[in-house]
Amino acid sequence: MDLDYFIVILLVAVFSIIQSVFGMGILVFGTPTLLLLGYDFISVLSYLIPASFVISVFQVIGGHSKRCNISPNLYIFCIPAVGVGLWLTQGTGIGSWLNYIVGGTLIFSAALRYWLGSPDWLSSGLRRYSIPYHLLMGFVHGITNLGGALLAILASGLHSEKNSVRYTIAQYYLAFGVIQLVLLVVLFNRGEALLDSLPMALVAIVVYLIIGNRLFLRTSNPVYYHGLTVFTFAYGIAVLATS
Repeated sequence: MDLDYFIVILLVAVFSIIQSVFGMGILVFGTPTLLLLGYDFISVLSYLIPASFVISVFQVIGGHSKRCNISPNLYIFCIPAVGVGLWLTQGTGIGSWLNYIVGGTLIFSAALRYWLGSPDWLSSGLRRYSIPYHLLMGFVHGITNLGGALLAILASGLHSEKNSVRYTIAQYYLAFGVIQLVLLVVLFNRGEALLDSLPMALVAIVVYLIIGNRLFLRTSNPVYYHGLTVFTFAYGIAVLATS
């Protein structure tokens, strides 16, 4: 195992703790971190998506008894948009202008959550404009791997209970992961690279079972809500730092 591979595994382990609690973390922090380390966009996807995917699987299965309704727009509009966005990258990544928008949106959302709590107008707006929001979220995720920015706003805007928030995020990330894995194999011929990333997926599972999920279960709803606000703000800063 060379040093670079070990560093990626270590990063995955750390970000797996965050994803275990909030439903996201490996992609939202791992993507800008690995890009800063010099990895190309498609290699970043190959390293991170298997680990993110397996945690989402465990969270969806574990949260089945407390599951909430998932909008059909995820499958009708969002997933195709993810595919289109990833196809458009063709391995080139995305310009910094979109990162500024994503980062700014996150910081603005965190500020609203801090000052206003979870405003009713946000929940109403997310439901009223569900189709365009899902299209935008899918496209952003396809071309940046940072659709979690809009997903965090969606999940926390529609739900206040931590199990519902994490289940919603995990269900979306699971669907995102399926289309991304398929396209990485079919479009970018990254099947071998994905197999090489299986140890990272195993590390993610171990971290989730031993540390992350236990931490989630011991977190109260108020602490979780404020933690998600801090997470959203930190995510915005991380994205802007790579722009």
